[in-house]
Amino acid sequence: MIQWEALIPPATETVELPALNKLQVSQLYNILNYRNTSQRRDMNDAESLQYQQDIKALRDAGFEADDLLELRDKALAIERKRLSTVNTALNLINVSIPGFLVPLEMEGMLTTKFLLVPTAGACIHTPPPPANQTVIVELKEGFELQDLYKVIVVTGDITAEPKDMPISFIDGTEVISTGYSMSAIKVEYVAF
Repeated sequence: MIQWEALIPPATETVELPALNKLQVSQLYNILNYRNTSQRRDMNDAESLQYQQDIKALRDAGFEADDLLELRDKALAIERKRLSTVNTALNLINVSIPGFLVPLEMEGMLTTKFLLVPTAGACIHTPPPPANQTVIVELKEGFELQDLYKVIVVTGDITAEPKDMPISFIDGTEVISTGYSMSAIKVEYVAF
């Protein structure tokens, strides 16, 4: 059985972040929080004093807050890109993956085409997961839908096949980006 992390491509770019101790991480967080909050309201004297003390403490330890925050932003941008990128070289034969289904095509209570996603309610009550965490599954004989909030395990072949597809919901249509397709040979509910 594979896990969803297997669908995320490996990192091709990294940012070397300096080793900060817990206090320094806390100070950097306080600085970032101060800057974000000060854009919405005036800061009081105690908050401003703490901000200056945190900047000085990091500087005394050999770090510049602006440089650390710039590295943080770069690392976050790289990770966001990686987490939304499809592993185009992926070709998995006869694998099983757990998840939750979002029905796309129904024949009575049988679904013959659905999205497999890592979290319950994804696409329905929450924004869709990134493309590399969304698999279009087709099953010729269909699968009897019992509960959208129960874990299923799908077995079959997974290939990289990025596409955007419109999905109709009660409150309208939304375009969902999917990264993979799966020809299922077996789908079953599992109990934990």
